[in-house]
Formats: sequence, structure tokens, C-alpha cells
Amino acid sequence: MDVQLQSLKGIEFVGRKGITPMRESNDGSVGGPWFSRDGAAVIKDWYTAMAEEGRVFNIANLVPDTCHTGDVGYVATSPGLAAVVPEGVVMIPVHFDICFEEAAGTDNYIIIGCDEGDLGVSGGTAVSACNNLRTDNPHASVITTKLGASAAVAMTDPGATERTLFTYVNAWADNTGSPPIQVVWEPKAPPVLVGAATFYAYVYATTTAPKFSFSLQWIELPKSAVV
Repeated sequence: MDVQLQSLKGIEFVGRKGITPMRESNDGSVGGPWFSRDGAAVIKDWYTAMAEEGRVFNIANLVPDTCHTGDVGYVATSPGLAAVVPEGVVMIPVHFDICFEEAAGTDNYIIIGCDEGDLGVSGGTAVSACNNLRTDNPHASVITTKLGASAAVAMTDPGATERTLFTYVNAWADNTGSPPIQVVWEPKAPPVLVGAATFYAYVYATTTAPKFSFSLQWIELPKSAVV
């Protein structure tokens, strides 16, 4: 019995201390498995791993304390926010939040969706402050994001190439004096936009345009990393 125990301990020791396989990531860096002190494998979530590689990007209000103005009514060719993904690039949206700070439009709506193609977005205000969540900025985003843009192709709901990902409606008449209402979208199964593609969000009300702030985070990869 003592011999068997010693053998098992030896096998356990080899399993913990022996040579472990190395893996090359999609950016060419090489690493190996990570084990805790008790020998258990440590597996970080994919979102954190992508942030460490410098593949997660963030956009938010152009001016931190200034709200944006939504639309009155749904206009298929005028999304409040649009992100155009070019050929050879993949966008995976993982977080989107909107905070209604002023609303008096009876029914206030948010519609989030994506399209298989480049919808020909033009006009609007370019969101130039696109930040990498890794502060040494190893990669730069090539996705174009705009507020108050117009699209050459109307988004239909749903259409042959469109996917409606999230809808929200709040039927208040006036939120004056009330705390802002924050809506957060964090999909359990996020869409994978393989360029050319378009991610969009409509923010509007039926009578009076709402005031809102927002932030959007996504993982951005070369197409070769997911195909």
C-alpha cells in the first residue's frame, strides 16, 4: 500500500511540475497553461483574455457631462448610433448601456440590431475617441462609429439580412425630478459581425426626443482569428 501511495504521489508531482504544452495565440505570442498552488488549472474568462491582448474597445459620450439627443419617431434610415465593420474585420459587441437623463416623449424606445452588409452610413458625428481597454494601446480599432448618422439602405425590422438583438420601451410621459433610467445590454450569446457589416442602435420617442448618454464596448479581431 505504501508503494502504491508513493507511486500515486509521484504521478501527481509529475502532473504538476512536468513540461506543459505551449500554445501560440492569434497575435503570435506564446504561452502555457496556468496552475494554482494546489495544482488546479486556472482558466480566465474570454472577455478578460481579449482585454489583456488589447482587443477590447470602448466608446462613450463625446463630452462626458453632455447628453445626446435622440429622434422623434422611428426612421429606418437614421439610427442614433452606427458602427461600420470593414472587410476582413470582426466585431463582437459585449456591452451597451444607455442612460435616459431627460425624457418627455410618452413612449421611449431603444432598438439594437445588426446587418450583414455595409449600409452606407454617412453624415452624423464621428466618435473619434475610441479607446482600447488596455492602456498601452497595442491595437487600434478600424471600425467607424457615428452618432446621428443616416444610412443609404433602410434597416427593416426584421429583414432578410437584419437581426434585431434587443428592444426596450418605457411609457413614461415625463421623468423630470426622477433619477435617470439606465438600460444595459450584455448579451449571453453576442452577435459576431463579420465585415462588411453594420451594428446599430435607435434611440427615440413618439413625441419629444429623449436626452441620453451611452457607452459601447466590443471585441475586435481579424477575420482569420474566428474563421
